[in-house]
Amino acid sequence: MKIILLIFILFVSSLVGQDKNTEILWDTYGVPHIYANDESSLYKAFGWAQMHNHADLILRLYGESRGRSAEYWGTKLEQDKMLHLLNFPELGKTEYNQLNGNLKNIVDSFVSGMNAYAQQNPDRIAEELKVVLPVKPDDILAHLLRTLYYDFLISPEIGKGKSWSPGSNAWAVGPKLTVSGNSILLANPHMPWLDEMASYRFMEAQLNRGDNMQYGVALIGVPILGIAFNHNLGWTHTVNPLDNVDLYDIKVKDGKYILDGTSHDFDISEITIKSRDKNGEISEEKIERKVSKHGVIISEKGDNALALRYPYMTDPPQMVKQWYDMGQAKNFDEFEAALKQNALPLFNVIYVDKDKNIFYSFAGNVPQKKGDWADWKNEVSGAESDLIWDSYHSYSELPKLKNPKSGWLQNANDGPYFATYPQEIKASDYDEDISESKIRFRPQQSIQLISEAKDLTLEKFIGLKNSTSCLFFFRIKDELEAMKKLTTDPATLEGLNALTSWNGNFDADNMQAAFFIGYFISPFINYSNFWEIDWSADAPLSTPDGIKDPEKKLKILKGFTEYFKKRYGSLEIPYGDLYRIKIGEREIPANGGIGSFGVFRTLDFQPGEDGKSYAYMGDGYVCATEFGEEPTAKVLMTFGNASQKGSKHIGDQLDLFAKKEMRDALLTKEDVEANLEERETIK
Repeated sequence: MKIILLIFILFVSSLVGQDKNTEILWDTYGVPHIYANDESSLYKAFGWAQMHNHADLILRLYGESRGRSAEYWGTKLEQDKMLHLLNFPELGKTEYNQLNGNLKNIVDSFVSGMNAYAQQNPDRIAEELKVVLPVKPDDILAHLLRTLYYDFLISPEIGKGKSWSPGSNAWAVGPKLTVSGNSILLANPHMPWLDEMASYRFMEAQLNRGDNMQYGVALIGVPILGIAFNHNLGWTHTVNPLDNVDLYDIKVKDGKYILDGTSHDFDISEITIKSRDKNGEISEEKIERKVSKHGVIISEKGDNALALRYPYMTDPPQMVKQWYDMGQAKNFDEFEAALKQNALPLFNVIYVDKDKNIFYSFAGNVPQKKGDWADWKNEVSGAESDLIWDSYHSYSELPKLKNPKSGWLQNANDGPYFATYPQEIKASDYDEDISESKIRFRPQQSIQLISEAKDLTLEKFIGLKNSTSCLFFFRIKDELEAMKKLTTDPATLEGLNALTSWNGNFDADNMQAAFFIGYFISPFINYSNFWEIDWSADAPLSTPDGIKDPEKKLKILKGFTEYFKKRYGSLEIPYGDLYRIKIGEREIPANGGIGSFGVFRTLDFQPGEDGKSYAYMGDGYVCATEFGEEPTAKVLMTFGNASQKGSKHIGDQLDLFAKKEMRDALLTKEDVEANLEERETIK
């Protein structure tokens, strides 16, 4: 009897052991759905999954975030120097050591999964990137610091950023606007698609631990979902116009800097930077790291130096903890408690839950400064210490709005004051140093689209989001018609007729859109002096307006019309013939346009060698979620959920983008099993 009982116990134990196996169920679009019974197993599997889809990009990012790109690959020496001057590799270690036990365990488990993947799949990783292995826990934090602080905030300030601005769209609609009486959230970050700008790349995933479920995206190389929803609530981010990085022009005399009329010593340390030449030889260069009370010295010339100041320079808050707590929240109060940490250096937050709440928060590390927003647009005098900010607006001091009268919230990278309309957040109620109050074309278009909506279903909501309409065109259409009376020149009139016959949509088969955008992005058009009426807070949704100096615009139009017709044979050519989206080996005609022209379905382009223009950023991850008793969502990752060489999922969602369609988010295991591509067991 004892033997039978023992056998039974062993049998049951074996079944329990099987249940504890962690599984990654890969769906047919390369999205990992991870099922685990504890967080260690969950995040180990997520580390494995990220390497499965993005190993080469992640290892390159970690090597760069160590400040060793030049040493490893002979690239980005100046970036290495800047990252060390800003001390991010060392701050990554500090940040890791300050994590609480649970979060440290999550990071350790994530790293364990990444290294396990690399050890078991060496043939799937580029040889030159293996120098980064093994991944260390502080790599995760250094990479996150580099991405959020350097790439998002600092790089544009010091003139080393790209010719684009990180952007996003977000909507939240409450029950009075929907047929079902549920609230709906739109997450629509616009990030670069290029591998050389991979620190902005997202990976889509579903994380399941017991009854805890999260679905969304993480920045690659980061273990926590940054834009996501769970059974009860969801949120998204947009980049907000805050000013928390400043350059101080300071005077130097006899090796010391002058502050408040007296001399002060720099805090000086020495850094060794290694670099590899084309023959593989390693050389060393020693650079001085100088710090004044203003910040880190990033350049010196004669008796002048430039100091850079950014938030929490020596002790950054725990960004990972805030995102983790946001994802674990079960209701609005718990979510807001996470927001009150204010650990993320930037981002608007737009929130929806199944209790039918919608909420907006202008968040980030916003310094308390002397003066107003406009006073800090350029370099700041470093002569006086009262201009050196060292405190931040608390969560309670920053703009926010819950359940507005309009029933909707929006953000398209504007400040907080047009989160809904008529305005319920008034600039006069907040300090002038928090944000600008101006609203540009894309947020104006966003407001126009969502404010006119009613009787929304999830499908109708997505249809609004996919609008390619150009607000800029409709703002100037009457002026273009009037300009026909100012000329008798045949070429100019032909150009005007082509412009005014456009329907205002950037669809692939549209015959006038290519000519329109080609003319209005001409380098000969000066937008600093374009408008007859500049933007006004008194007419925020109908200004700027009117075309200044129309005769000059007509001269430019004549030349452009002749050029375009000579090159293409006609002013009417399908937009998608000239404007393309290419990811890997897949290519489609583009639909969507430049956000600064008031196009909600945003794409930014760069010229190709073949004379066509190719999208390099814009509508990347899109998620529309309706919060009923259980969430229902449609998703799209335009560029695909993988970048690793040989993956079938590079660009595999372009056909959906071309048709303005989205995928069902697979939220139940039954649905995942029905769309299964691969099953992995992680031990």
